[in-house]
Amino acid sequence: MKKLFWSALIVLSSIGVIAIIWRLSVGMKITALSSTVSWGMWVAFYIYFIGLSAGSFLFSTLIYVFGIHKLEKAGKMALISALFALLGGMLFVWMDLGHPWRFWRILTNWNYRSVLAWETLFYVFYITVVGLEIYHLMKFDFYNLAQKCSGWKKSIYNFLTLGFRVPDDPQQLEAMQHKTMKTVKLLGIIGIPIAIGVHGGTGALFAVVAAKPYWFGPIFPIIFIVSALVSGAALSTFLYAFFGEKDDKDYLDIVKALANYLVLFIGIDVLLMFSEFSVNLYAGLPDHSRVLHQILFGSYSYIFWVGQLFLGIILPIILIALKKNDPKWLGAAGLSAVIGIIAVRLNLVIPAYILPALKGLDKAYQDPRWSYFYFPSIGEWITTVGAIAIIITGFAVAWRFLPIFDHSNVTGLVGAGSTGGVEHGKR
Repeated sequence: MKKLFWSALIVLSSIGVIAIIWRLSVGMKITALSSTVSWGMWVAFYIYFIGLSAGSFLFSTLIYVFGIHKLEKAGKMALISALFALLGGMLFVWMDLGHPWRFWRILTNWNYRSVLAWETLFYVFYITVVGLEIYHLMKFDFYNLAQKCSGWKKSIYNFLTLGFRVPDDPQQLEAMQHKTMKTVKLLGIIGIPIAIGVHGGTGALFAVVAAKPYWFGPIFPIIFIVSALVSGAALSTFLYAFFGEKDDKDYLDIVKALANYLVLFIGIDVLLMFSEFSVNLYAGLPDHSRVLHQILFGSYSYIFWVGQLFLGIILPIILIALKKNDPKWLGAAGLSAVIGIIAVRLNLVIPAYILPALKGLDKAYQDPRWSYFYFPSIGEWITTVGAIAIIITGFAVAWRFLPIFDHSNVTGLVGAGSTGGVEHGKR
């Protein structure tokens, strides 16, 4: 089974690399985008992965900032998920740029009045905080693994220590561990507003587009943040249920706790969705209600009813309620929500584009590129599947070689006063 998994990842990742090179070679004409529909599947997956990342990071702060000890063993996993989901989001938005090789110019020509410029700055701060937090949580393990391993693995772990050494004196070791956890907590505190800025800022990119009434409004960044929390809780539930330490005595309790948080965040998300839909439909404002009618009853309504409502909300709640003591079903509930969030992102991006801003505008000019219709092209499907495979491959390699579930180290000091401890040279 593992051989089949890795073989499939390698094949799909290779296809992804070839597809991305193809996109870079021929430009945006491999897409189904047009003069009227300028954002499509790649933008939907960009905000999807950014949401997964911000949600996973904010979920980790429940452990390292707010000291929820029962989730401690899922902490590193959440941070690694946050890192690779961020890389996935960056890959998708990079592919969507008209001139992807000019991405660096947003940093050299920074405009303080641009929401996108501020968002880019948040990305730089965010990846720095996540990387530092992962390093501090794993540096004791990196050192111990470097002592234990040989060959290329030893070289890699030695490099990852960045010169860090574990002292032999137990008192020095304990003091170092407590100092490390204080640093991790500080990084988590700093990271909370940054993570909120990352995904709330992504929501702001939509909220400030006055030409799209469906997006234009102050509640959009809040919806993005809550949706990110749903994403993070769902991804953590799925990963820990299927790939966590099943022999650990706390395994079931952790999965149940993660699933309970998922239900909580889904409930808040449903409240916001109901408020948005009911108020706008009741008001009857044409620019808003036409888009909502398109989402609910248009040609892509199955994305809402099957993807967003059933997979993203109803099925996870049913599975968690009926199978609360079965970790596999709880993991399936998390996976269902992870998939359902994709529908949420598609419903966010596409419907706002396929309705003309002015009545009759869709008939004012006849040209294949002036069409208020969008369905992803073969090129978009191939690059999307391939890009996701690349991200999963990177995550799987990290999962294989990083000490994500090793608890002989400093993570035992979450909260107050625990002596935890690293046994020198032992993993």
